[in-house]
Amino acid sequence: MKKIIAIAFCAILAATVLGSCAKQGASAKDESLKKVMDKKVLVLGLDDSFPPMGFRDENNEIVGYDIDLAKEVAKRMGVELVCQPIDWNAKEQELNTGKIDCIWNGFTITPERAAAMTFTKPYLKNAQVVVVRSDSGASKLADLAGKSVGL
Repeated sequence: MKKIIAIAFCAILAATVLGSCAKQGASAKDESLKKVMDKKVLVLGLDDSFPPMGFRDENNEIVGYDIDLAKEVAKRMGVELVCQPIDWNAKEQELNTGKIDCIWNGFTITPERAAAMTFTKPYLKNAQVVVVRSDSGASKLADLAGKSVGL
């Protein structure tokens, strides 16, 4: 368990320091870590309605798996963590304008995004799956065409 936590921490630390920073031109220097360390604040842009990663509890506090990891990273960096809920449709703009320092949760890496931003290795693999009874006759997604599906 300690090994998993250590690996997750390393991935999160890298994500915090480097992850999802606006990509700079070849001649420009990335000053994002220096900016965070100078102001002693890490502003984390997130979707606060994405349980169990980041969501609001019964006291309206932002909690979740990503939040716990981000708090530990900020603590080890010696900076204050500010969780900033953002309009998820404008996440790239929030990052590029400097309103947030990083994007932490549920941000799919695409070739277009990878060309515009710096990403770390993902620390979590998400997948969408379909579960059917073994006797359903469905073995691939196409087998569900024309069928009613509950989710």
